[in-house]
Amino acid sequence: MHTQSKLKQLGFVSIEVVIVLVVVAIGIGLAVARGGGLFGSSDISEEQGNLATLINNTRALKDRNGYGTSGTDLVPSLIATNGIPQNMSVVNGVLYNTYGGAVSITSTGIGFTLTNSSLPKDACVSLAKSSRSDREQTRINSGSTITGDVTTVAATSACSGTTNTIAWTINS
Repeated sequence: MHTQSKLKQLGFVSIEVVIVLVVVAIGIGLAVARGGGLFGSSDISEEQGNLATLINNTRALKDRNGYGTSGTDLVPSLIATNGIPQNMSVVNGVLYNTYGGAVSITSTGIGFTLTNSSLPKDACVSLAKSSRSDREQTRINSGSTITGDVTTVAATSACSGTTNTIAWTINS
């Protein structure tokens, strides 16, 4: 009778398997890192859409006398007319943006001011420089009012820190 000894491998993994596991781990790490950036970009796009909707729906509130007495809060009227985008939240009559910051819309008489707060720097820069012709004046944080287009350089300089506020005054 011929006896063959059987060799057992106890707890060792071949080098090929280790290399595959390292490559998979790096791939997962890159996907997670890039995924965060993709969500941030999505939030900015969502906020741009919300602002456009709010501006259009606020314009629908205008009558022959404008938007009411200067300083009038227009958010209750937007809530009553279903003028708030569905992905924005309203808590106790206060409107909140994608980033959890308060959004206010107040009458200037013939126009209105839309103020968007608690914006991270990247969102602040993108939203400020994406000014449209319907936004006549832009104020970032406590800086001076910019009439017309906001350049990337001006937005980058004015948007500081992790929370920023932009106010657009629309006279139409």
